[in-house]
Amino acid sequence: MGRRYALSLSSVLVLGFLAGSGARAGVPDPALSTIPNVVGVPGGGILYTMTIVGSSGPIDSANVTLIWSTPGDTSTCWCPGQTHPTVTANTNASGIATFNLALGGCLNPATIPGGLAVEVFVNGIKLKEVGQVSPDVISVHAPPCLVSLNDAVAFTGPLATNTYSFCYDLNSDLQVGLIDAVTLTPHVATAKHCP
Repeated sequence: MGRRYALSLSSVLVLGFLAGSGARAGVPDPALSTIPNVVGVPGGGILYTMTIVGSSGPIDSANVTLIWSTPGDTSTCWCPGQTHPTVTANTNASGIATFNLALGGCLNPATIPGGLAVEVFVNGIKLKEVGQVSPDVISVHAPPCLVSLNDAVAFTGPLATNTYSFCYDLNSDLQVGLIDAVTLTPHVATAKHCP
């Protein structure tokens, strides 16, 4: 009886350890995760991705929720049909969550009232606060949102001089350069707008 009790107790302890390890593996770590500024374009078409990682690696099937602050929500040009101020997606096996956001406007946390544009939650845990960028940088905050010649002109200075400016860094690499120009160009060329 003593040996059977010891085996049962050790089985319970092992199962408890494994369950505890699994719970920790699903806890996102902001230092290991990659969460750039939100990027969207009127009508959609730019995939905004982030990678959610925990202590044991990428987290599969995590619920990722973006929540715009009231100033962020009212300053964004939302296309009709685009859910807001809360948008959700789930991560894949590589920990990648993908959003296709139909919106325009720049939300620089340094200049938005209260300093909060968008909060990122993963499985209910607040992981980060980010801003928002878009090829539709000159937005009137109400449909029809449109990527126009005015937006191209606004991008010209920072792109031509490789001068960093928050609103023109479409890929969140802390530079304004070729990748941002490549992202911008097709949307200007087609005058991308809400459907």
